[in-house]
Amino acid sequence: MRFRGEEVVSRSVTNPTVRGCPRCLCEDVGRAINHPADAMAMRGDWQLRDVHLCVRHGHPLIALWTRNRRSERLDYAARLGEIVADLRAGRLDVPPVEVTDYDAWLDERLGTGRDESWLGSLPVDVATKACQRLGEALKTWNSVEGEDDARPARARGYAVLREGPSAFQDTLHDLSSAASGPNDGWRKAFGGLYDWLADHGQNDPRYRVLRDLMREVILEEWSVAEGETILGVATPRRRRHSVASAAKAGGVSEAVMRALLVRHGLAGTDDLRPDARLTVDADQASPIVAQASRMIGERQLRMRMGIPSKERFESLVRARLLAPVLPLEVSKHCWDPRDADRMMDALLHHALEIDQSAPEWIHPNAGAKRLRVGIGVVIRALMAGTLRVGVFQGVRAYSALRVREDDLDVLRPNTPDAPTVSEYAAAVGLRREGGLNALIADGHVSTTTIFNPRTRREGRYMTEADIAAFRARFTTVTILSREHGLPA
Repeated sequence: MRFRGEEVVSRSVTNPTVRGCPRCLCEDVGRAINHPADAMAMRGDWQLRDVHLCVRHGHPLIALWTRNRRSERLDYAARLGEIVADLRAGRLDVPPVEVTDYDAWLDERLGTGRDESWLGSLPVDVATKACQRLGEALKTWNSVEGEDDARPARARGYAVLREGPSAFQDTLHDLSSAASGPNDGWRKAFGGLYDWLADHGQNDPRYRVLRDLMREVILEEWSVAEGETILGVATPRRRRHSVASAAKAGGVSEAVMRALLVRHGLAGTDDLRPDARLTVDADQASPIVAQASRMIGERQLRMRMGIPSKERFESLVRARLLAPVLPLEVSKHCWDPRDADRMMDALLHHALEIDQSAPEWIHPNAGAKRLRVGIGVVIRALMAGTLRVGVFQGVRAYSALRVREDDLDVLRPNTPDAPTVSEYAAAVGLRREGGLNALIADGHVSTTTIFNPRTRREGRYMTEADIAAFRARFTTVTILSREHGLPA
């Protein structure tokens, strides 16, 4: 229908119950010259259901009469004449109410057609219903949270919508956050506002902008699968994954998925939202979901790598060549085989096929033991190409890897560049009867404790400073004979 120059649905302006302001009609009666009904006039804006009061008098619109037959309902002369006595007696009056910004806005729009707010881009019946529905949703959640706002729902909704799309979506995000229960969906968060847009406005293009704005919020706040229809539009791609949906996609428990998301920095340890409501960016979660689907147990990983020995596997873990994705208390299936595959690929990339009986080739673990270094030193040298890699013909397994024994010398750590106490004692002729050790024990000679990477032990050494301090105070027959070229 056309109403005040705008297209509206007929149910917005046609109703068996005709409403009006008794104060306005009573003033009309006071101006009557003959019959009171001759001076009484119905105001057109009273027909719109979303007009709730007379802005001029602050009086709520009341039901003047109800007639189902249209001819009787619109016979204003007859109907108005029937209520003259009640008007004069004040029986139709009710207490006045506060005129809100919503009421003033709607009165101005209906009276002049002007509306400089964002709502001016919407048909009047759509704009007023949007204010009412949004306000109802806000009042519902505020009552749950214990907040009190005496304004009518329509006034609260108008205060948001007059500011434009951003304010509308910000409010929808707030409502989404309030719906934090494990089973709370957008229908619960938005209440009648969602039902109104989904049902009444489903096939009405006048509602499209509101549907589009709400759909964007839903896709940003909830886990919506690709292809799922939201407000009449199929979702082209998933934007958000919840812990629950990611766990289902990855084939793991929700506890494991939450731990993975925390480990990768997509969720916080202090985020207490339920698994269905904690959502993350779907693109960022995609590799985590893929990793979850790959994770296996330790025994499976050892079989995959060809490491029958649990001890050898644990040595790789201690060397940080392999690491569980999650702690064992979270999941026993905490190993990503892709990490092991990358290590094996790096080891076998330039590997030489050798015969199993070749004596000059030994296993990397045996080589590390011989060098008295950790297995990580040998493995990293093999991957870097510092050492040649051998592998038994036709076998791709860690147990089949070999390193040439004579190549290991390049990894042999250097000893400290200083003589041990024993070596220096022999050099200066104080070894017999523990002469140098006695001087050290009594505090006459200083030494330095140094770690020897070859023996992997700490020992006492005579550095240049220690030797200089010794020579400043002492000499020996051996030193004197060496300096003067005389026999000791």
